[in-house]
Amino acid sequence: MSDKREELAALIKSAAAAVADSRGASLPGNFTVLIERPKREGQGDWATNAAMQLAKVCRAKPMELAGEMAAHLRDMAAKSADIASVEAAAPGFLNFTMTNNWIASLIAEVLAKGDDYGRSDSGGRRRVQVEFVSANPTGPIHLGHGRGAAIGDVMSSILEFSGWDVEREYYINDAGVQMDNLGKSTQSRYFALLGRGDEAPFPEDGYPGDYIEDIAKTILREHGPSLAEKPLGETVGFFRDETCAEVLKVIRKDLDDFGVRFNVWFSEKSLYEGDAAAKTIERLRARGCAYDKDGAVWFKATDFGDEKDRVLIKNTGVPTYFTSDIAYMLNKYERGFERLIYVWGADHHGYVPRVRAANEALGGNNESFEVMLIQFVSLLRNGEPIAMSKRA
Repeated sequence: MSDKREELAALIKSAAAAVADSRGASLPGNFTVLIERPKREGQGDWATNAAMQLAKVCRAKPMELAGEMAAHLRDMAAKSADIASVEAAAPGFLNFTMTNNWIASLIAEVLAKGDDYGRSDSGGRRRVQVEFVSANPTGPIHLGHGRGAAIGDVMSSILEFSGWDVEREYYINDAGVQMDNLGKSTQSRYFALLGRGDEAPFPEDGYPGDYIEDIAKTILREHGPSLAEKPLGETVGFFRDETCAEVLKVIRKDLDDFGVRFNVWFSEKSLYEGDAAAKTIERLRARGCAYDKDGAVWFKATDFGDEKDRVLIKNTGVPTYFTSDIAYMLNKYERGFERLIYVWGADHHGYVPRVRAANEALGGNNESFEVMLIQFVSLLRNGEPIAMSKRA
């Protein structure tokens, strides 16, 4: 809020206090004056619903309070060079018309503050984490990811400008079946470059893009044919990690060229290397939010509005992806963040209720957790949508 709006808010609060006092009441401790642009022309330059906020406290109709506050404010306006008129309007608004002096002084304020105009401390230096992009490191990012990068970065900048202590984080999905298929894809291309492709068949769910062959060529150039002399099972981990690292280099460079930089690149794999999953289950059990059934461990998601309970640990003893998502959320809170913001594509909308449920189960509230969904945009060529695929 600009200095001028703060001055107006202070005048309104003073009038509200006077009216409340005349009625034997007082302003609530959390009373905040809200000032907005009126929705229709002819209703002045600014409006406030302060009278409606006080109706219950003062046990009076909002229009009565608005009329009394308007009278107080007109007396104040007579001593001000900024307020031209104050009118009460149904169902209890106060509409303000400002003088030209207000506009002139506001322009002077904008020029004086320059790039800092509009900056505030409303965030109170509270810690917020914005996690965005987080594309799987199985291939280069595309324009869809770029849209998420722009929105997440702009949101982070606005939060910083509003006084929040912001951390931009990229969650690297470097664990699971898709990463094994990534490693096998590069391994197969490596063998093919040696003329021995039949010894390492390309995986059914592999990644056939040209970038995989480029990475295989780099590995062959740096390590020679020696990797082909070892059993496939011994080297697939190497190919997976090398491919992931090379893909992340490309992703980092593309984002850097785009002007988007992250404070933290968080590895999903790190959650499995420690006791994060076990600690998460223990936390949920302690809060009565997890139970055993059919040899598996379940999360009581229905207690928090989800359509069904969710499996955390399969009857094979393997944690689900959802378990790592909850463990990651718990890790965020343990790092001291007071607010978590996720920027996801619209195709993840069905996942929001269960993650929101997990947030509540961990002790978070609706104000500490937010998901921003980004709608997809189609690129057209000759009027037809162009499909974008990492695998291709």
